[in-house]
Amino acid sequence: AAAAVAAAVESLDPLAAIVFALTCPECGTAFETPFDPPAFVWQELAAVASRLLWEVDQLARAYGWPEADILALSPLRRRAYLEIAAG
Repeated sequence: AAAAVAAAVESLDPLAAIVFALTCPECGTAFETPFDPPAFVWQELAAVASRLLWEVDQLARAYGWPEADILALSPLRRRAYLEIAAG
């Protein structure tokens, strides 16, 4: 189904398909690779969520704080406490 949607979008707007033309810095081989913005955004969100879960876990273990209090901290403040807890 996703392939059909992608094909339909590309037929309506050929510029909708994002393809990067790259060159290998080691051997100089040129190649193209597609870029999938939704997949990229999803991957980034998953990484942020995973990192946030880890931060909450570490701070809860180190300080005994509840999740809501940890999430109320700014990212900068959370990282500062993580550095302190790591010693």
